[in-house]
Amino acid sequence: MAKTSFRIIMIKTLYSIYNQVSQWIYIRWSHYATVFYFHINNVIRGNFTSIGVPLLEIHQDGKCEFGGGVVMVNNAKFATLGKSNRCKFVVSSGAKLLIGNKVAMSNTTIVATLSVTLGDNILLGGGVTIVDTDFHSLNPAHWHTMADYDYMQKSPVVIKDNVFIGMNAVILKGVTIGSNVIIGAGSVISKDIPDNQVWAGNPARFIKNCIIRN
Repeated sequence: MAKTSFRIIMIKTLYSIYNQVSQWIYIRWSHYATVFYFHINNVIRGNFTSIGVPLLEIHQDGKCEFGGGVVMVNNAKFATLGKSNRCKFVVSSGAKLLIGNKVAMSNTTIVATLSVTLGDNILLGGGVTIVDTDFHSLNPAHWHTMADYDYMQKSPVVIKDNVFIGMNAVILKGVTIGSNVIIGAGSVISKDIPDNQVWAGNPARFIKNCIIRN
């Protein structure tokens, strides 16, 4: 019985060591692969942590910039919610995507056809989507034609400092989110949010003022 218990302990110990080493190797590989991927896509970046490699669609005439301390989770095993999609960043011709310092995200999609700007100290929950366009014209006569893209509406998105956006929230075009804002999970944001407020729902509405204590 004692020998069996000892064997079980040894197996668990060896498995734990293997798991830690393999995770360390994967994270290091992710970092260097993402550095290379950023380089060939002309992404300006500070120091970052990337678990898994994000997806990039950066037009050669677009601008994509990451500040320092950015964290990206692109793997279901390491994502708290277990979502399998990778972070994806799309920047169209002439558009810009600017992400500030200390921004953490998992399985996030950001599409900039004109301009998306994120400030500093931001948390994006699993599956958050941020877009600055409708992707299609609102006139059905344009659908399935080249005019669909020409007439689609787009407007800049700005997210200021110290913002928490809950999982699966969607930030739509033309929205400015103020500093010190909390957005509930699953919310759809289609209009501006002032500083120091909590919003939630679909469509999102004001819940209460948010008091930030240092």
